[in-house]
Order: sequence, then C-alpha cells, then structure tokens
Amino acid sequence: MRPVIKAAIGSIVAGVLILACKLLAARISGSTALLSDALETLVNVASSSLALYALIVAARPADREHNYGHGKAELLSAVATGVMILVAAALIFERAVIVLRHPHALAPLAGALGVGLALNTLGGGFNGLWAFVLFRIGKRERSPALIADAGHLLSDLYTTAGILVALLAAAWLKLPILDPVIAIFIAGQIAFMGGQTVLRSISGLLDEAPPPEMTARVHDLVREYAVGAIEAHDLRMRQYGNTSFLEFHLIVPGIMTVNEAHDICDRIEAALMAEMEGAVITIHIEPEDKAEHAGVLILP
Repeated sequence: MRPVIKAAIGSIVAGVLILACKLLAARISGSTALLSDALETLVNVASSSLALYALIVAARPADREHNYGHGKAELLSAVATGVMILVAAALIFERAVIVLRHPHALAPLAGALGVGLALNTLGGGFNGLWAFVLFRIGKRERSPALIADAGHLLSDLYTTAGILVALLAAAWLKLPILDPVIAIFIAGQIAFMGGQTVLRSISGLLDEAPPPEMTARVHDLVREYAVGAIEAHDLRMRQYGNTSFLEFHLIVPGIMTVNEAHDICDRIEAALMAEMEGAVITIHIEPEDKAEHAGVLILP
C-alpha cells in the first residue's frame, strides 16, 4: 500500500477519535466555542475521506480517456476541502450569532467547563502531532491532498489553543459573552484557511509554473548534459501530484545524425529523471537554423 494511502486512512481514523473527544467536550461544557471546534474537526474527517478517494483515483495509470493520468483528482479534492471549510465557517458563525443574541452562563471552570477544556486540549494536541506527520509525508510524496489536509489540521491546533486561553479568561473574568465572540473569531480564521486552500488548489489546476528555483535547476541540468547541442529554448513545466511534465526545444547542429541527437536527449532525460522522479519529458529536436539565441545556451 502506498504511503499516501496509509496516511489518508490514518487521518480518517485519527479524525474520528478526535471528533468524538471534542463532541464530548462540547456536550459536557455546553460551550459554543468548543462546539465550533468540534464542527471544524467534523470537516477534517470529511476532507480526509475525500482525500483518500482522490489519492486512490490519482494512482490510476493513464488510459484512453485520460492520457496524462488522473493526478489532478488530488487538486480537485483540495478545492472541495477548501469549500467544506468555508461551509463549516458559515455554520459556526451562524451558531455564534444566535448565542451572542441570547447569551447563557458558562459552566463552572472547576467542573464541566474544566473537563471539557481538558478533553478539547487533548484532541487538539493529537491533531497537531498528526498534522506534522501528514505534512512530512505530503511534501515527500508531493501530494497536494495530504498537504491541504495537514494545513487544515494545523489550523485546528491554533484554534484549540486560542479557545483554551480565551475560555479560561472568560471563566476567570466571569464574561460568558466571550464564548460566542470566540466562536466568531474561529469562524473567521477557518474561512481564511479555507479560502487559501481553494486558491492554492485552483493555481495547480491552472498549471501554474513551478518555483523559480526548480526552473533554474532544470536549466542547469540541461546545460550540463546537453553537450554537443547548441541551445534549449521554450522550456515549459507543469506539475500536479507527484508527476512533473517538462518540454522544450533542443537545437542541434544540422550535420548531427539522428542517433547522436538521440544520445544527447537520453543523457538529458536520465539527469532530469534522477532529479524529478516520475517526470514526463518531451524534447523537440530542431536544426540550428531554428536557433533563437535565447533560453539555455549550451557551451561547446
């Protein structure tokens, strides 16, 4: 089983356990802020389930209907996760406004509220630990779905920490109105996180160019291993999931044989594949009269 699939399954199991812990905390304490935190965790479980499905689809090989594979399923999953986060923010905001208009007293800190905060903090701490694990796996496997899931879990950790501090202050200062106010701030933070997730994923769907440092590294490798050619231009790259697509035009001397030009392409492809595992590389060979004297100039 692929590491990303194992991680996605682990997220669902962890999410269900954390959700149970936070729902119990909200029920015991009667706190709107803790209920808001539990609703965010419910979105975590839903998004983790969606991420698992997307990873299974993305692992399918290319076929007649999808010549470039199914990798963009992960980006679609990340967009859907962002939308769910935004919906959760709206629900939390609605609930908080209702309680703000009709506030009620907080449970005693030494009783139900204290127990609820302890349970919620326990769940939040585990969320943070799992977010760290997910982020490492997502970066290593270049999985947008896992990275998006990790980012949401990390925001949940910040939310839990903020709730702990704010509710302790509300109990000590005897200001129950702080409970729904905290929930409104949580809704705003969640909405911001959801918006970022959607925007990042849409950038991937639109084939956004890779970071400049990656492009510079490709230029260096082409320049180093294309000895015998004249130049490489019109280099274009796009990436989704763990697959990178790279294409460019390679100018060679007009007297060079097809076999010699092919050997150069093989050297370049081997070097690039060693750097970018799973890359799909397309090189267009052209004679020297097509040179643009731009792009990557190859030293003789």
